[in-house]
Amino acid sequence: MPAATFLQEMKTKLDHDPVSHHILFTKMAGRRLSGTQLKRFAVQWYKTARDHKLAFPAIILNTPVDDVRFELIEILDDEYGHGDREKIHAKLLYRFVKVFFDSDEEVERVPKLPAVTNFGREVMDIWKNGHPVYAFGLHFSLEYLAKDLHATYSDALAKYEFLSEFHREYFLYHKVAEQQHADYSEYGFLYYSKLSGENQRLLEEGIEKGIQLLMDLWNDFDAHIFEEPAVI
Repeated sequence: MPAATFLQEMKTKLDHDPVSHHILFTKMAGRRLSGTQLKRFAVQWYKTARDHKLAFPAIILNTPVDDVRFELIEILDDEYGHGDREKIHAKLLYRFVKVFFDSDEEVERVPKLPAVTNFGREVMDIWKNGHPVYAFGLHFSLEYLAKDLHATYSDALAKYEFLSEFHREYFLYHKVAEQQHADYSEYGFLYYSKLSGENQRLLEEGIEKGIQLLMDLWNDFDAHIFEEPAVI
């Protein structure tokens, strides 16, 4: 299949998959969550994002093609604030987390949800040890799906008056940045897709893995966050 056609087919697949339309997003957007529910979301999303950040250099190490690495390094540089230590994305997200927690120790005492633990472990293993094309397919799916979920989270959190733009900067930034990251990832996707049908199979398998990991994540988030009735 021509690479451009395959790329569009995979985008359509992701757009129409239930993972892109999970009930979690509808609840986050349409309801006014209690402080406890927001706290649950904040810490689990932080731990998910932190594991993704820790794993990301592994896919750069595992990628043998400099032109594909180039785009990955662009994303990593963005994640680290383009040289501004205060704009490291993990620090921006932690501002949001600390609205709900009194100390770093309290944050660390919160256990990860099972799907958060599995997400971090599997992403690290695949990006470090998996076939480079399969690993890139996983990367592409996570970046492509992230663009819409970050926009949903950013818009959903804007309704809370006590959350200033300072506290929401991570989400406001990623509402735009994740679209750029998805665009960057298209280069590598097309590069690999042009080489062989086998590469296209590996990319699609990586995409399926990303769908599965995120579906498990959203199911766990939904059950955990909405364990108690929401404040309407």
